[in-house]
Amino acid sequence: MKLKVGLFRILAFTATAAGCALLAFIPMSVLLKILVTLVVLAVFYRATIVANTTLEPNGWSLEPNTLPDAVLVSDMNGHLLFANNLAKDMFPNFAAAGTLNCLFDPLHSQLDDRASADDVVAAALAAPDFQFTETLHCNDGRTIERITRVKSGENKRIWILRDISHLQQANHDSEMHTSMVEADAARTAELAEQLYLAKNELETHQAELTRLANTDGLTGLYNRRRFTALGEKAIKTSGMKSLCIIMMDIDHFKRINDTYGHAAGDVAIRDFAAIAKSAVGETGFVGRMGGEEFAAVMEDTKLDAAIKIAETIRKTTADNITQHEAEKFRFTISVGVATWFNNEITIEAALDRSDQALYSAKSFGRNRVVGYETTSFGKPSARSA
Repeated sequence: MKLKVGLFRILAFTATAAGCALLAFIPMSVLLKILVTLVVLAVFYRATIVANTTLEPNGWSLEPNTLPDAVLVSDMNGHLLFANNLAKDMFPNFAAAGTLNCLFDPLHSQLDDRASADDVVAAALAAPDFQFTETLHCNDGRTIERITRVKSGENKRIWILRDISHLQQANHDSEMHTSMVEADAARTAELAEQLYLAKNELETHQAELTRLANTDGLTGLYNRRRFTALGEKAIKTSGMKSLCIIMMDIDHFKRINDTYGHAAGDVAIRDFAAIAKSAVGETGFVGRMGGEEFAAVMEDTKLDAAIKIAETIRKTTADNITQHEAEKFRFTISVGVATWFNNEITIEAALDRSDQALYSAKSFGRNRVVGYETTSFGKPSARSA
């Protein structure tokens, strides 16, 4: 708008200057030329006034009705002077109101905090330099922003009102979205923690189930199934290395149960399991085959070395004193040792030979170690430690 005013003034000035210049070439008296010049200047002044009044109606640099906000103008005493169309739509009582207090009264009656809004209007009417921006929260859910400024040099006050309900709703939605995201994140973290704990518990239970499935409940040694499986694995990985089987049986175990009770018999079994596992160590592994019968696989061990380990187990067992409650007793074991041959596909044949050697130890009087050997004719012979 201001650009249009400027262009109009330039055109008017140019036309006036051109007219004055032409007077120099028109033959007339000096007095007449002066009069014509005054007339041209008067026309220029009038054109400028017309430009101001036509292009800037009511003193506005912008057309108020094109603004997106409701605009009110009052004098410093609160008397209404002007309202654009949006203001009239917002305040249907504009024509009859006359003053700001009357105009704002219906709006203030809908506010959650009317007293604060009334105080702002009163402060504006009492203080000429008062400027303020406030947010009005209506009972019907609308949110209105109200701004008041002094119109500089004209002893007037401008009031601008805009409905910002959609902005408030957007902020609310954004806050709600953020809150929901944070809540979802918290729930996700909680679920992750629960899943982590459940996974650990499941793994612990799985490990416990695996242990129970593979070990003997009384001694903690491998059970027969697991021992046999590990034995088959051992012969597959042994290559050309020597591998021996040791079969062990507690002597007269029924007599221990009959004399001292089954609980004492369980203690005797646990004592012997600990002795056997300690003697075998890292060179092999031990399993409980059932009842009072045990076996050990000695990896990368020749027959003579296996017999020496078996003898250590026998002697340590014989020297051990088992105690259950007030009862103390000793017991002995019989042991059979055999070698696994490289041409054998499974460990069963070696287990059978060591069992035969164990039977020989029992036959020879118990509390002894017997090694299974074959003669040059391929028939078995027993060698006692």
